[in-house]
Amino acid sequence: MRYLKKLTIALLAITTIISCNNSEKKEDNSYTIKVSGEENFPEGARVAVYRSKDVESPESVEILNKGVFVEGKFELKGEVNEVHTIVVDVIQPDSEKPYMRVTFPLEPGAINIHFTSQRTFDFKGGKYGEQLVNSWNNNSGYQTAFKALVNYKVTDYNDKEQRKESFARMKKVNDLKEEILGKIVANSQDPLLKLLAYDYGYYGDRRLDMNAIIEGLVAEVGPEHRQSKVAMMGVKMRREISMAQNSIGIGTVIKDFEAKDLQGQNFHLSNVLKKNKYVLVEFWASWCGPCRAEIPHMKKAYAHYKDKGFEIVSFTLDHKESAWKKASDKEQIPWINTGDLLAYTSPVAKLYGVSAVPANYLVEATSGKIIAMDLRGEKLDHKLEELLGK
Repeated sequence: MRYLKKLTIALLAITTIISCNNSEKKEDNSYTIKVSGEENFPEGARVAVYRSKDVESPESVEILNKGVFVEGKFELKGEVNEVHTIVVDVIQPDSEKPYMRVTFPLEPGAINIHFTSQRTFDFKGGKYGEQLVNSWNNNSGYQTAFKALVNYKVTDYNDKEQRKESFARMKKVNDLKEEILGKIVANSQDPLLKLLAYDYGYYGDRRLDMNAIIEGLVAEVGPEHRQSKVAMMGVKMRREISMAQNSIGIGTVIKDFEAKDLQGQNFHLSNVLKKNKYVLVEFWASWCGPCRAEIPHMKKAYAHYKDKGFEIVSFTLDHKESAWKKASDKEQIPWINTGDLLAYTSPVAKLYGVSAVPANYLVEATSGKIIAMDLRGEKLDHKLEELLGK
């Protein structure tokens, strides 16, 4: 009995020491991201890892790392104090255009992304990552729709039927993803998981106040949480865009703005209206394929109608002057070509609620009213012919 009593006291002492040591042990917040599958990409393909910034910025992302595959893999290690979304791109050797993009929550532990082709991947690691990413990545219906989208090549952006088909395929992918994320929101009790689902493309019941729903989830997660900040930024931006878009349309008076061209000359839209009969306000960017594809056609229309009272004022959503200038020089843009290098954070873009480019508005100069929107290809020709003759 005396021996058992001593043994019990000794075990209690050891347990106490272990407990004390455990209580002092720092939580392990380290993570490792491994990207493999180099063999499925051309030589020279690079990997970029980045995340959204907490504050609005023309360069809206923060690069965490960028480099090439080493011995068939790319690896990034670090620490993360709170779960937040990051992005991994595999980038083409001769440009910044990605072959494939994977968006997922960064959280402690090992995260493995293996590209099984240039368009498919396996994802492992992370409580939130596997629940979210694999919800659509392992869904056969989503994968079928996604492959149908990426395999459809638009050869002519002026072709109405091609644009319509591309849009329909993209809509199907987005609708399926939202449906999948909606099931996560409906079945989960985890506010952070729900917040991430909203951030990844779930909009919920359009009849409900999405802003209030997001704010409620933020309150549960904690406003200091980085993902909360990013999600709230997204909600704020979507709300501003929606309000601006609802205030502008056919029959409304165009909103005046001023901006500089590449030579630093300042332009007021209102002054341009005074000197012309009709003005097309065009939002574009150097990196926008459909925008660039439209320019040759617009140049023909401009050459034909500029002496009849037609002018174009373009506004770029570029944030680098070098890219804007290079594209402008290559396309030999002849009309008033302005910008402020603030991309989607530009007050001008926000004024119009521009969330995607290309976008345009045709204005009747005397009244200042918008008489048509999103005129592309033959639509622009027909409208100008109707207004100014052949």
